[in-house]
Amino acid sequence: MKMSENKQSRVLPGDALAVSEEYLPGNNAYDADGTIRALQTGVVVKDLQQKEINVKSTVVTQVPTIGDVVTGQIEVAQSSTSNLKILYLNGKPTQAGFVGIIFLREERGGRGMRRTAVKLGDVVRAKVISTMNAMIHLSIGEPHLGVIASLCSNCGRPLVVSGGRAQCNNCGNVEDRKFADDFGREPIQP
Repeated sequence: MKMSENKQSRVLPGDALAVSEEYLPGNNAYDADGTIRALQTGVVVKDLQQKEINVKSTVVTQVPTIGDVVTGQIEVAQSSTSNLKILYLNGKPTQAGFVGIIFLREERGGRGMRRTAVKLGDVVRAKVISTMNAMIHLSIGEPHLGVIASLCSNCGRPLVVSGGRAQCNNCGNVEDRKFADDFGREPIQP
């Protein structure tokens, strides 16, 4: 049952770390019938002064907070809200699977007409404005926020910038959305 003395041993949940006579269970460790086991994936850290064994997490999940900039893809697009699957948090990839909600009520087109701010499949950059009720509320109101890449609704080819609007070079379709000021630039900067 005794674990090797390597201070940087990687462990998985349930792995035996030591016996109760050697150490006390510390952070992310527990005692199961005389055997100290890992509670989560991480690196073993032994505190010889306290006679305690800990597991330090090697995976740090960053949670979006107010003011963070996120980039992702629209999964659900409705007239007043859209869901954004968050793929980048402050320019760094995330595998956490967060979904944010963009409220689109303030997005209006010309002459009082409602504009389609985002569409299904668009790649969008947004800012976190609230995390109330464990929901990530997003805004695309600033110039650097909005759609940064999109496909034509008619033929599915990438849209390119053309006179302040997005146009498809394949079929000539022109679309209007809430585009970020760097829409259509390559490579895409999350």
